Amino acid sequence: MTADRGRTTTTGRDHATAMTTGRDRTAVMIACRGHAATGAAERGPRERPGQRVVARRDAFAAARDLYVNVVNDKPAREPRWAVPDGGNAYRRERSLFIQYVNPEILACYGKDVTGGDTAQILAQALRATRLAVLLTDAYLIFPSSYMFELPWFDVFLERIQPLVHEGLVRHTSSTPELTAYREMKVREYRRDERNPYSAPQRLRVEPDLTWYPHFGIPTAAGIGDLWSRALAPGGELSGVVHAVARAWHRPYSRVESILAKSPERLEGQAFVKRFVAKTLPGPVPGDADGLLALFLSAAYLRCYVRDLDTAILTDLPIGPLSCRIDDSEEDMKGRVLSSRRLDLALQWLRVDHFVHGSATWKELILLRSSPEFGMITSMLFGSGSANAFRLAIIGASRSRHFGPAVTCGDALSNVAAVADRLARMLG
Repeated sequence: MTADRGRTTTTGRDHATAMTTGRDRTAVMIACRGHAATGAAERGPRERPGQRVVARRDAFAAARDLYVNVVNDKPAREPRWAVPDGGNAYRRERSLFIQYVNPEILACYGKDVTGGDTAQILAQALRATRLAVLLTDAYLIFPSSYMFELPWFDVFLERIQPLVHEGLVRHTSSTPELTAYREMKVREYRRDERNPYSAPQRLRVEPDLTWYPHFGIPTAAGIGDLWSRALAPGGELSGVVHAVARAWHRPYSRVESILAKSPERLEGQAFVKRFVAKTLPGPVPGDADGLLALFLSAAYLRCYVRDLDTAILTDLPIGPLSCRIDDSEEDMKGRVLSSRRLDLALQWLRVDHFVHGSATWKELILLRSSPEFGMITSMLFGSGSANAFRLAIIGASRSRHFGPAVTCGDALSNVAAVADRLARMLG
């Protein structure tokens, strides 16, 4: 594989070397222990300025690259609402979409990305990213809009710069040219008193930040499709229609007809709640207003998750941030990943303090790259037995070597001990 910041190609030799052997896994362990012994100064929640995740053709690079570019070999994308092959299962080669800093989604949970909640949101975003990077062998993807709509987003990118440098964090839009993207969004947010795209200041962009293409029909059109379906009798918006009909003292059918025309009345503006509200002849009552915001944010999420074939990290300390999407839905199975479930597993593995504390980004990539860690997460979020994982933890914890992880080597040793017991139990 060769990566040159956004122009990534996969060669046959890379596919061959990506299959990590037992000798490679030993090399990962040795490299990690050596890094822990000689790089103590690097440990800490923040990386040192200029610290890099060194990409070299060793076991780390091979394991990291496993599946990373499978998306490039996929056939043409299926229709928007079709579930891709294997779409009902957790897959580590699937990228993860960063929705946990989205301003509209956070607003649904009472958080303001430009107000007094900024410090809390940034802290939880960094914590969530440490978990997110463990749940995929591919990329973390965010919409290009974050760079305009979040005043502090450059700080976030700076804090995860080693991941950005290696192309493991990517921004997505219909065009790689941010100037053209900004001009398009200015029109979508016209007549908005807080239009984040009309600000004259120069956008600060990480030089290593890689673009990930988002083609297909516009997201607003996808939300419009879901909007029309939700207005049908018994649909997701039927409760909103009933509440509005009572508040406006109008027949249900009349309100339904008014709401059905909202996508057209937007006239190309962004399909977000504050613009939708302006297409209506009256205010939406309190509870229904919240449900409307949740529906629009959920529709936005569904579009990105399906268009890009990604998963999302939910159930965070700051809030669920799932907009009521869960993996009980057929087309969302394997895509809604609970941070609480992963955190509990990390506690049982006795690596939680290492992951959230002293681990560098490079060490987190080393940890996720091990086949043993991939096996455990596939069991946690796939169809594996929770009891089998508990029994493996109980068995491994009897060893005097199974203690709180201080170094990356300790963490890999604990994970390998549990995975080995799981393999014997399931084998």
